[in-house]
Amino acid sequence: MKKFRLLLLLPWALPAWSFGQEDIPLLSPEEREVVKIQDTRFNEAITPILRSASTSTVRIWAGPKRVAYGTVIRDGRQILTKWSEVSRTRRPLTVSAEGADATWPANITGVYEKEDLAVLTLDGAPPLKAADWAEIPLNPGTFIASPQPDGRMAAFGVVSVAERNLRQTDAAYLGVNGTLDFDGKGVLVENVAKDSGAKTAGIRPGDIITHVNDRPISGVMELRNALVGLDPGSKAKVALMRAGKPLTLDVPLGNRPDLPTFPNERLQFMETMGGDISRVRDSFSSAVQTDMRPKPDQIGGPVVNLKGQIVGITLARTDRTRSFIMPSKAVRELLAQPATDPAAALTASNEMRRRSPAKTAAHPQPDGFQLPDEGAPEPLNEERIRARLEHMQRLMDAMRQDLEDFELQRETDR
Repeated sequence: MKKFRLLLLLPWALPAWSFGQEDIPLLSPEEREVVKIQDTRFNEAITPILRSASTSTVRIWAGPKRVAYGTVIRDGRQILTKWSEVSRTRRPLTVSAEGADATWPANITGVYEKEDLAVLTLDGAPPLKAADWAEIPLNPGTFIASPQPDGRMAAFGVVSVAERNLRQTDAAYLGVNGTLDFDGKGVLVENVAKDSGAKTAGIRPGDIITHVNDRPISGVMELRNALVGLDPGSKAKVALMRAGKPLTLDVPLGNRPDLPTFPNERLQFMETMGGDISRVRDSFSSAVQTDMRPKPDQIGGPVVNLKGQIVGITLARTDRTRSFIMPSKAVRELLAQPATDPAAALTASNEMRRRSPAKTAAHPQPDGFQLPDEGAPEPLNEERIRARLEHMQRLMDAMRQDLEDFELQRETDR
C-alpha cells in the first residue's frame, strides 16, 4: 500500500520538494528518500527542455530583494515583468541574468495596467536573448514548466483550464436585480438598472424571467450563468411572465459594471495556505489556468512546453493550487499595442488603492443581486465588515511601504 501511495504522490510532489513549497505529508523517512532521489532525476531530465528559455529569463531586484522574474523581449534590452511587484518599491530596480558578471539598472518605460504587466528598459546592458514566442494552443492536460535563469526549474504542472477572459467588465450584462427569497421558478425582477439593455427592452420590476435564449432559469445564479459566453453588444432572447402572461423580449447586452470587490477573510486564509500569492491575481483578459506553483517573486518569466518552446509567461500565483499564465499569442498582441506612461499608471494605481469600497457601493450590482435603496442607512452586515477588512489591508500595505522607505532612507543617510 505504501508503494502505491508513493507512486500517486510522485508526479506532483517532485516540484514542491525542489523549491521548498508545500511539504509532502504522511511520508516515512524511507519514502522521503525515494522522493528525493526521483526529484533529482526528474530535474536532470527536464533541464535540457528549460535551457533555451532560461537564457531569456532574468531576475528583477529592488535593492537586495528579488521582486519578480522577467522575460527578455524585443531588441534584448527590454524586459516584460509584473507591474504590481515592481511598482510598489521606491528602491532602484536592477536586473541580473545568468552567466553575466554584472547587474544592470532598469527603468520602467511602459505599463499595461489591465494585464498587470510592465516593460523595463536596461541601462548599459548588452543585448540579451529575446524570447522566441511559439503560438501553440494550450489545451487542458498540456504539461508546462517555467525555468529559473540558471536553467533549473521554477515550477511544473499541467494546464487545467483553457484560455479565457477573467475581466468582469468584458462579461455580458443584462441589467436586472432579482429578489433572492423568491420561491417560484425563475427570477422575480426587483429593479432594473438605468441605461441598461433590460431597461431599453422594456423589462419591468415584477416581471419573472423564466428563460434566456431558451435556457430555463431557476434562480439568480442560473441567470448569471446563462450570460456566460455571451458577448456585450449582442442580444439575448429573454422569456418572462408579466401579470401571469408570457412575453418574450430581445434584450441588448451591455458590459458588466466595474464593481468593488470585498475580501473574504476565510477564503484568503485558504488561498495562502500553500504559500504566498500574488497581490494582483485576477481580471486578466487572456489567462490560462494551471496547477503550477511558482513563488510570487518568480512571476513574469517564460513558460515552456515539453519541447522547450516558449508558450507564454507567468501572470500570477493565484492560490495554493492555481496559477495563471498568458499565452504567447496574447503576449505578442499586447506588445504590439502602445503602453501607458509609467508615471500616469503609478498615479492611477495609487488612486485605486485609496478608493474605499463603501464609496463605490452605489454602482449597479451584477445581474441578480440587490443593493440597499440609495440613501438608506448603511446596514451592519457582511459586506460592510468585508469593506472594513479591505480598508485595514490597505493600511497594512501602506505601513509596509513606509517601513521599506524608512529602511531605504537609513541606507541613504549612512
